[in-house]
Amino acid sequence: MSEDLPIIGKDALGRVIKDWSKKPWWGIDRKKIEWYPKINYDKCIGCGLCFITCANRVVFDWDKEKKKPVVARPYNCVVACTTCKKLCPVDALEFPDREYIQKIIKENKLLAKAKEILKNHNLI
Repeated sequence: MSEDLPIIGKDALGRVIKDWSKKPWWGIDRKKIEWYPKINYDKCIGCGLCFITCANRVVFDWDKEKKKPVVARPYNCVVACTTCKKLCPVDALEFPDREYIQKIIKENKLLAKAKEILKNHNLI
């Protein structure tokens, strides 16, 4: 649960930052999954949508001098989430290809694990 995660500070907006890298994803060490945004600063206009929108996981910090976001806590990013990329008006955020996460799902037999969870809760 997120309540068990260590609090590591607050961001520029005063939001509490938890260290989500400590929580495995489907039993996989989060730091072994290279899923997080990368910012193309040649495109970034510093609108702040990514920084403000990523409120729960607080992946981004704000560079006050450059007036642009910084990926400060990459492993706080929810695996397979691309919300910030979808919101970016200038397509300045990049993520790994879909095939990258599909390979992790297959190698770790996550579909079978998901099906077992659903069965255990009488959902299928």
